Amino acid sequence: MSIPYSYFLKDSADEKGNGKEVKGIISYANNELLFEFKVYNLQGSSTSNLNKFSIDIDQLKEVNFKKGFFRNNLIIEANKKAFLDPLPGSNQGRIKLIIERAYKNEMSDFSERLNLIMEKGKVGE
Repeated sequence: MSIPYSYFLKDSADEKGNGKEVKGIISYANNELLFEFKVYNLQGSSTSNLNKFSIDIDQLKEVNFKKGFFRNNLIIEANKKAFLDPLPGSNQGRIKLIIERAYKNEMSDFSERLNLIMEKGKVGE
């Protein structure tokens, strides 16, 4: 299952108010959380090539899906800050993805499944 996400880069706004947005797809395969993404300016033009990044589920500390009326967020936190560094805008080993309302149920199932997998790994330690 692949679910689209987006988020804005907070530190990228210049004096003209131009900023950047990251749009991508998150999925899970072979005990890895996979990210594919591109960076866009606020006019909608791509400013990067397609980037791919994966993190082993064992390196995740927490995956939390927060449902909201207007916006749904998936918050991912790694055991160490460096594990999420390849994602633009990750802060202190944490990233907050915006999930469209149309994918709310799929993301709820996705995050529950990830948390179950993470719990099984911790039980085996």
